[in-house]
Amino acid sequence: MLYIEPEDGIRPVLDFIGKCEKSLSINCYLIDDPNVITEIRKAVERKVKVRIMVDGKPYGGDGSKGELDVLKGTGASVKIAPRRFEGKTTFDHAKYMVSERHAEIGTANLTEAAFLKNREYIYETDHKKVINSLQTIFDADWKGTEAGSLPRTDLVVSPGSEPAIASFIRDHGKVFIETEEMGDDRIVLDVLKNKGKKLRIIVPDTVSGGDLKNLKELEEHGVNIKYMPANKLYMHAKIIIAGNGFFMGSENFSTSSLNHNREVGIIIKKRRWVKMARKRFNNDWKVASAKVKS
Repeated sequence: MLYIEPEDGIRPVLDFIGKCEKSLSINCYLIDDPNVITEIRKAVERKVKVRIMVDGKPYGGDGSKGELDVLKGTGASVKIAPRRFEGKTTFDHAKYMVSERHAEIGTANLTEAAFLKNREYIYETDHKKVINSLQTIFDADWKGTEAGSLPRTDLVVSPGSEPAIASFIRDHGKVFIETEEMGDDRIVLDVLKNKGKKLRIIVPDTVSGGDLKNLKELEEHGVNIKYMPANKLYMHAKIIIAGNGFFMGSENFSTSSLNHNREVGIIIKKRRWVKMARKRFNNDWKVASAKVKS
């Protein structure tokens, strides 16, 4: 099932946690929505084995012990991500949950803004290979070991997702992208530049000066760009629609995100969900502005 925020609200996430029977593994950059915290506590009370892994000091957060204490107060086992994802410019930026029978993966943090203000995409599946791949990544990161190559068969995983994302964009004709950040990864930027008029991109109208510089370069090569007014909708999504499928996940187009962070995404080719994602993009394109916020 594909959920699109903020239209679908928080219910899909709460229902996912609510139907876990034996185990629940959560790896999410930010978790602070009180409804999510309550649902996790209920899962623990049902004797579900809940493990939570978060970034130790996410951007914009203070990484305080209090934040971790809230999560630990649910009764769940809580860990900070492995040290290799906890540097000054590296993060555990993944956003997924996996249980014994289902998995949710997407662009949304478990925050109030994700379900009230942001454009987000969340995919829920019972596909066993996806479930096993996510659980393999989680278990490896929990232990501080390498996840290996197996999860990359069914997922787009960082560190090392740059080739998969670049080729997904390069290998198709028309491409449609919603992204929070334009990023600084030269390989991906060059691929985007070469798409020219076959590419449409929607970014928030609050993008950084560095992003604006890269966006201008893309426009000079014919790329169509629009800016979503933040007072209407915050464009936090990371989605690439191309050919008969689309990529969605936690990856931004930055060198750090693609080559150093812990990030997880997936390419979906089910016609129903591709059609839904494309329709949402078209609607967002109509709302977005051709000019950036001054």
